[in-house]
Amino acid sequence: MARSSRSRSSALQRASRAAVVILALAAGGCASRVASAPELVGTPRTPVNVPAPGAHVGLDFWVPDGPAARVLSLQVQESGEAEPPEAEPPARAPSSPSSDAPSSDDDEEPRYVVLPGVELAPAVEQKVAELASAYFRRTGKELVVTSGTRDPARQAEAMHGLFQHGADVLGLYKDKTAAREIKSAYEEGLSAEHSQEATIAALERVIRAQIDRGVFISAHLREGAVDIRNRDMTPAEKRAFLEGVDEVGGVFALEESRPPHYHLQID
Repeated sequence: MARSSRSRSSALQRASRAAVVILALAAGGCASRVASAPELVGTPRTPVNVPAPGAHVGLDFWVPDGPAARVLSLQVQESGEAEPPEAEPPARAPSSPSSDAPSSDDDEEPRYVVLPGVELAPAVEQKVAELASAYFRRTGKELVVTSGTRDPARQAEAMHGLFQHGADVLGLYKDKTAAREIKSAYEEGLSAEHSQEATIAALERVIRAQIDRGVFISAHLREGAVDIRNRDMTPAEKRAFLEGVDEVGGVFALEESRPPHYHLQID
């Protein structure tokens, strides 16, 4: 009985030591599996196979069955394992087509828009087309024509708008005498509290009387002027527009602020 107790105690001690070793190895990140029972003493050993490079090395431990014993197989990964592949380089953004690509002027579409009711004489329209093409090449934007050839009625409406916006009408027109006559008609209508239609009609009568004398307050009355909108132009685009004026030639540009536009005098 004493011998049996000592044998059981010795077995438990061996199991405890094996468990300590197993736990220490397991703490190093090893995997485990159940191993087969060892062969009897005296049985010829099977040849040991050398693991191939990159394989896993296994160490099998066996302890007798018991409440404190487990059979584990510890596998340690070799240090020669291949490293994870490097991340792929980021994809390049698609390149945009060059803006310097040559373009043909053949069958070129008009690069300007004419507001409803605006009329252009053939010679003026040709200049506008050339100027619009030069501007489009520089900016990629179209021009907007806000005024062209005017009859006395349209000229009266345009000048009435200038007076309403507080524009320096005397500074805008070269013929100061003609400008003062039209301004006087506007001030008389304003002081008499005439309607807008009546005041515009009074301006028209003054303008017609001037034309009869051979006086043209504006080149618009002689089919030689056009207005181009510039309120949406950036400073760089305004420079591009004036560069186009120089390129085309035969055009005199005057920037007016009320309302914002370029007044072009066509030779």
